[in-house]
Amino acid sequence: MTRWITASQALPDDDATVLIHLDDGEVWTGFLDAGQWRYVSGDRIEAQVLHWRPFPDAPKI
Repeated sequence: MTRWITASQALPDDDATVLIHLDDGEVWTGFLDAGQWRYVSGDRIEAQVLHWRPFPDAPKI
C-alpha cells in the first residue's frame, strides 16, 4: 500500500495524476506541470500542496 509522500521531500513525475493534500485540509486530484501544481482541470493550485500519493492499483477482476 502506498503512503502519503511529503511534497517537500519528493515530487511526482510531471504530468502524473496523483492525489494531493492541501494546507487547507482538502484532498484533490492534480499533477505537476513544470514545477506548478495544477488540478486535473488544468487550473493552477494556489494552496500549498503538503502531501501527495499515487492512485492505488485497480481491483483485480
